[in-house]
Amino acid sequence: MNSLGQLESGSYGEINGKKKVMKTELIIMVEKFPGLKEKIISLYGQNENFQALCSDYFLCLRSLHQWEENIKRDASFIKEYQELKSALESELLSFIEKT
Repeated sequence: MNSLGQLESGSYGEINGKKKVMKTELIIMVEKFPGLKEKIISLYGQNENFQALCSDYFLCLRSLHQWEENIKRDASFIKEYQELKSALESELLSFIEKT
């Protein structure tokens, strides 16, 4: 699984003594803090506040990734329009000077 919550098949953990497929936010937490895996899994299975924090962290990561992608795409559009603006200004000056 990557840091955006895309699961790899076979991601399992034990919650309350039962083997279960781990939720995306739990996998992200374990990837972020691998040395604390057992404590994270235990807390996640027992504490709703911790589950909510993990969910909030996952949503934050996902939103941040989307914003970063939007900025990259927007930067490309800005560059294109800056180039178009320069080309149009040159064409306008050329047109004005010829008449």
